[in-house]
Amino acid sequence: MLARSSLVLAASMVVASHASAQALPAEALVAIVGAETPQEGTDLVLLSDVDLRARLDLGPNGLTVAPTRALYAATLDEILGEILIAREADRLNASEPTDADVRAQRDRLVATLGGETALATLLARIGADASEIEAIAHRRAIVEAFLRANLEGSTTVSDARVEEVFAGGDHPFSGMTLDQAREPLRAWLAVRALSEDVARWVSVLRDRTPPRILVVLDPGHTTRGADRSEDEAQDLEDDVGIE
Repeated sequence: MLARSSLVLAASMVVASHASAQALPAEALVAIVGAETPQEGTDLVLLSDVDLRARLDLGPNGLTVAPTRALYAATLDEILGEILIAREADRLNASEPTDADVRAQRDRLVATLGGETALATLLARIGADASEIEAIAHRRAIVEAFLRANLEGSTTVSDARVEEVFAGGDHPFSGMTLDQAREPLRAWLAVRALSEDVARWVSVLRDRTPPRILVVLDPGHTTRGADRSEDEAQDLEDDVGIE
């Protein structure tokens, strides 16, 4: 559960509508993280990176459904969040993920899409390389390990908190008794709390290292954190505990 929610990074995916997106350039530099221009030490996001990730997040539909601009924009937010956390992990000299950690992340990507054959078909169809999947898995393994180490307490939910939320009714387990709902509700609360903490981390890191967005993937999409005041950013930084 920790792994799944940390990878979401509190950027709930915008489900693609069936309307076709307007044409985007075949390839473009979409965003730069770490500087205003590409240079040593920066992370670059290409449109092909966003397209691959969007299709992976669509699951089996990624083989046949063209991502919309809304999905592209949400996917870019997800990628930028991962990059920022990976850069923070590097800044703090966090341990590298193990080969097993990276394999586990790759296995999740493959399972989401529907298996190795589906992955090979997708890569061939969009002209992507298997090394790109390995890079995604490696970065996700870094992110997951870093979040597990720094947000471990987010998944601890007391019996008192479970009972309080159950009594309040603000949960998806109506119709169950407290005993029936206790553990599912505890897990649900843990995931929600972790997602909120991850979102706050990403917001703080975006304020510290604002990504430069070069291509607007969805004119109706607002980049998170772009309009936050310095006071709001400092309050978040104090709350989250980033030094």
